[in-house]
Amino acid sequence: MKILFQILFEDTHLVVVNKPAGLLSQGEASGDENLVDLLRVHFGRNYVGLIHRLDRNTSGLMLVAKRSKAANRLSSALQEGLVIRRYLGWIEGRLEGPVRWEHKLLKDEHMNQVRVFHKNHNLGKLAVLNAIPEKYSQISGKPITLAKFQLETGRSHQIRAQSAFEGHPIVGDRKYKSTADFPRTALHSYELEFPHPMSEELLKFKAELPEDMAELLQKR
Repeated sequence: MKILFQILFEDTHLVVVNKPAGLLSQGEASGDENLVDLLRVHFGRNYVGLIHRLDRNTSGLMLVAKRSKAANRLSSALQEGLVIRRYLGWIEGRLEGPVRWEHKLLKDEHMNQVRVFHKNHNLGKLAVLNAIPEKYSQISGKPITLAKFQLETGRSHQIRAQSAFEGHPIVGDRKYKSTADFPRTALHSYELEFPHPMSEELLKFKAELPEDMAELLQKR
């Protein structure tokens, strides 16, 4: 079995990996290759503790525990807001300045899609997302913005759903109404910060834009 991901850090308690787009985080009915199974081979044992997940076509950094004690502590840190995740994503349109979006999200598990409501709606769970424009470019003559996202909450499809609701779908994200010509959801988990579950040392990692997303910087 070929390992398709890059390991940025590994010790006896955890591993930080850079997942490529197209690789599932964990197994599903399709039976396609996935990160959890690849890590089982790499670790030489069955236990793999995913602390968070990335959608199949989202690339970038993931934090994985190698033991249940580390998994419990890292999951608690995530819930307490001590695991910081920043993303880079190409969005349709021109985002002129920093924004903070608050909505209610409700996931349809059968359709694997999220509905977005205004923050005062009685349905759904509160989702808060910050976005800052970094670079501008275009696809087929239409403007796109490279935005930096930081999650204040960790909801399924949060960046994708909230951005689309605000009129800026992620480039290539067909599920959330993108019409841009790009072969996958142009979203990348590029920065990760968290306290080590044992030493409490603050660890910081960065994964630069993958080639396909970086190429959009040149399309002006």
